[in-house]
Amino acid sequence: MEAGSSKDEPRSCFGRLRRKLTEPHGHSGHSLFRKFRFALSLFSLFHILAIIGSAKDVYLEKFGADATIMGLLFSVISFWSPLTECLVGHLQDREVLRRCFPVESWGRRAPFLATHCIIAAMAASVVYMPPSNATGPLEVWFVLVLMLSYWGASSCVIAFEAARQEIYPFKEERIVVEGLCKYTMMMGGGCGAIPVLVLMADASMLHRLLFVFYILLFGLVSLEAVPIFRDAVAAPLPEVPSEAHEVQSAAGEVGGVLQILCEVMPRIGCCRRKDQRPPNMAFRHLMAVKFWNGAYGASIGSTLFYYVTYVLRLGGWERMQVIVGGGLLAGLTEVSLNWIYMRIFSAGDVRLDMTGKTDRRLLRYVVFSRFCNAVATFGIIGWAEPSIFMVFLWAVTTRFGLASFSFWRVSAQCWLVDEDCIFGDVPGRRRQGVIFGALAMTQNFAGAIFSSLTFLGLGLAGLETVNCEAECKHLSTKQIVDSTGAVGECIDTCFLGVIAMQPDSLRWYVRAVIGFWAPLCELMVAFHAWKFPIKGARLRRLYAGISQSRGEEINLTLEDTGTPHTGKSKIVLSVEATKSNNSNKMRRQNTDSDGLLWRLAHTTALVDSWPGAKSLSVLFDINEAAPLDTRRSSWACRQEHTFGIAVGLRKTKPDHKTGRLQNATVEAS
Repeated sequence: MEAGSSKDEPRSCFGRLRRKLTEPHGHSGHSLFRKFRFALSLFSLFHILAIIGSAKDVYLEKFGADATIMGLLFSVISFWSPLTECLVGHLQDREVLRRCFPVESWGRRAPFLATHCIIAAMAASVVYMPPSNATGPLEVWFVLVLMLSYWGASSCVIAFEAARQEIYPFKEERIVVEGLCKYTMMMGGGCGAIPVLVLMADASMLHRLLFVFYILLFGLVSLEAVPIFRDAVAAPLPEVPSEAHEVQSAAGEVGGVLQILCEVMPRIGCCRRKDQRPPNMAFRHLMAVKFWNGAYGASIGSTLFYYVTYVLRLGGWERMQVIVGGGLLAGLTEVSLNWIYMRIFSAGDVRLDMTGKTDRRLLRYVVFSRFCNAVATFGIIGWAEPSIFMVFLWAVTTRFGLASFSFWRVSAQCWLVDEDCIFGDVPGRRRQGVIFGALAMTQNFAGAIFSSLTFLGLGLAGLETVNCEAECKHLSTKQIVDSTGAVGECIDTCFLGVIAMQPDSLRWYVRAVIGFWAPLCELMVAFHAWKFPIKGARLRRLYAGISQSRGEEINLTLEDTGTPHTGKSKIVLSVEATKSNNSNKMRRQNTDSDGLLWRLAHTTALVDSWPGAKSLSVLFDINEAAPLDTRRSSWACRQEHTFGIAVGLRKTKPDHKTGRLQNATVEAS
């Protein structure tokens, strides 16, 4: 048998590598290669976003579009993208394509990736092929193509986020997928930058026609992930007692974005009800994280180019070399750190970590990194003397501060969706698309608002521009102005004059946005990430609920149970009684003893199923019965109490000291 087993082992390095890549690993049963195929769903997305993100500049410089009209239209498109994300999320949760793509065979997300990836790729491929360069048709074509591209891209984003949460149930696999997605996003963005750089130099019809096929080809690469997305089928719900059939039947109802906002901020409603639930603090803090992170990204992205140009006073090839050099340093740092963080944060099994050490380590490291990055940005950009070396140093330090954040962000938003499905107001309600759409809408709205405000601030700070190509066009007889000879010298001289004519207020404004405002946004991100409440015992309970919904068991050894904690966890199983007169001399209270016994047996059985030593005591307290109107108690509340048990001490016998069963308190340590 040993000889036979040795033959099965691959001897070559290629064979061992192939086995490692194709061997199933994790709770999803997906291999590393299959997870990479899933991550390819973002390749075409970022390829398309890179194409359409620079379309405004090409239309202005090469097609002669009106700057005022294009600026107004681009602002409209910036606010259109967040609206599409919440809308397509609602449509995906309602499974509007199920008639053409049955959910049983296609899953809930694969139809939207298959259809909308094609829509986005076709729209992006013709973005640089306007039917006319005349004012009017040119701007109309720009708006239609970009709105259609953003619609397809938004649907692909929501489908990806929801599919990742449904296919990969625990943090380890989600972190691995996020790390692989970073590599595919870099590759997709790099492929999308090539047409933009070429067209900025030569936007001839031949080049634009060739790039139609180029953009379409790479825009369809993400279809490779469609078979993986077909695994995104909702997991079966845990069994519930028959008395909760009304709650279970409402599990398929999906609320809209307005309902989400009411859960986060209940006071925005017109009329405040007495029975109004408290706000969802987990959702509120995560939306705040997305908001401030969107504000941070928009502020940095809108002013970084102006920092290199007007603060460092660079132009031409010098400016290009600094931008490329900083990008390469940031990219190499990101690639290296991404692999390290994948190995560290995806190690182990969170279900076996009874103390929550790995989750706390991730949160603390992310908060500490964002804080250090805010301090470093303030010192390098806002305080130190501007120089090329400082830009290169900041390109490296900012990746150290931001590279780990996406791993916690992905985990946190998936935890939020998991808890909403298992322990939400409506147990089993699956509204991943609406939740992810609301989060994406928050971040993109913040980005659109602060990007517009940043550009407005540039004008107020005194920015003045001159079209140097138009000024030097008389020196060239070609239709497209070249960058060599007398024309090139004229353009360089003109641009250096434009840089020199800018007031100092513009330079101080750019430094203030990057060196003061952006660090403030980072501190707000770190604060709300630290206050995110799904952690500790609440997160342990969530892991137990996910395992139960998947029909999995946690097999722990005695060493895995950890040190018994000294505190008490209390579970209140309340049974309301009604008073009735069965005789003229005596009043009795009728209780639903069957329901109490079922719930008590369910709780004790769950405590017994957990390995390790533990103690359990049952105390019965006789109090006045609650009104009959409060008799309905949701199955979600019972599940929430049931999983709020911490294992630790020795097991003892229940204590029955009172006669009638009305309010039972179960204490477990």
